[in-house]
Amino acid sequence: MNKNIAIKKSDSHEYFDHHEVKFILGDLQATRQLAELLAQYVRIGDILCLKGELGSGKTAFAKAFINNFFDKREEVLSPSFGLVQIFSAPQFVISHYDLYRVKNPEELEEIGLEEAFTHGVTLIEWPEIIGSRLPEDHVELTFDYMGSDEESRIVSITGYGFWQVLLKEIFN
Repeated sequence: MNKNIAIKKSDSHEYFDHHEVKFILGDLQATRQLAELLAQYVRIGDILCLKGELGSGKTAFAKAFINNFFDKREEVLSPSFGLVQIFSAPQFVISHYDLYRVKNPEELEEIGLEEAFTHGVTLIEWPEIIGSRLPEDHVELTFDYMGSDEESRIVSITGYGFWQVLLKEIFN
């Protein structure tokens, strides 16, 4: 694990179908550092599911992750109303979905979500609506508030399929 990162590893668990590791993110900079670290390992077809309450850090993570692939800062907004923002990075296309307003899983076909899974890297805020349509190989990041501390978050990173193995390599 990168020792220069301002993230405190708090726990790691091994399960039959996934691998989970938890971190304490002390501030926004730590969130950026985690995003930059994971960005080093993604490849075409990777899916990052971002879970958590409103304001818990999902979009902050997405902004830092996406900007890691550009020399000049991109304007990354939460795609709440448009549902998706597409970024053409030099390495691949990054699709950033916000499914907060999606109420019916059939709407996912209209916004090209399943197609995005095979054409680049996909970030999904509020992935719960996807259900069984989510491919086996993905990683979930769940952001939680840490008590009364306004800045700190606990993030649980859970890898499934290929990401189960990759998380072990990155964080053990």
